[in-house]
Amino acid sequence: MMTWQAHDLLWLDRSSLIAKDETQGLPYWVTEGNGPVVVRREKMATPKLIAVGVRGANKRQRYAAYASVAAVQSRVTPYDIAKGQAWMEHPDRFTMPMLQALASVAPVLDGNNLPWGITGSLGYELATGDRQIHADSDLDLVIQSPEPLTKPCARDIWQNFGELPCRLDIQIETPMGAIALLEWAGQSQTVLLKSETGPFLVADPWREEVSL
Repeated sequence: MMTWQAHDLLWLDRSSLIAKDETQGLPYWVTEGNGPVVVRREKMATPKLIAVGVRGANKRQRYAAYASVAAVQSRVTPYDIAKGQAWMEHPDRFTMPMLQALASVAPVLDGNNLPWGITGSLGYELATGDRQIHADSDLDLVIQSPEPLTKPCARDIWQNFGELPCRLDIQIETPMGAIALLEWAGQSQTVLLKSETGPFLVADPWREEVSL
């Protein structure tokens, strides 16, 4: 059985989506669009539904919905997108700040043998070919870390990125949820864990029982 993770892109017939607010119908731009939807982090009451988000033509058009597992036609993960290395052939790779930043960040992550993926607007653009990024776009990445990543290692990784031309947001995916690499690399004794049941402050994001 296929498992879904936050940030996965799913292609399906959008008319099959279920509105999160059952009292309202789906907006026209949701059903008329044909791009993929992105998996959201939400605990579902039934394994037959997936929490998803829909991107529209601009940032004001973002919609939370549910998708039937049976309606999914195909899936691309952030890790698939990174492995494809399509950003290396992007026409703006030498001028777009986020692509310049990725050229510096990717070798650091690869050098640490970390499974990583591309999310956000760049991930969507690379997966679909639809123009999404602009000069002020953030670079959003994710690291898969089923085993603990030590704080000293996180600090070394972040410091090795050096000065970047855009804002960098890297989320570490643990078995319990996601934390920000920058926060984990800091000095705080607790970090914010984004889980399927909500955000929690935790001391160890790889062990659920220490949630505070």
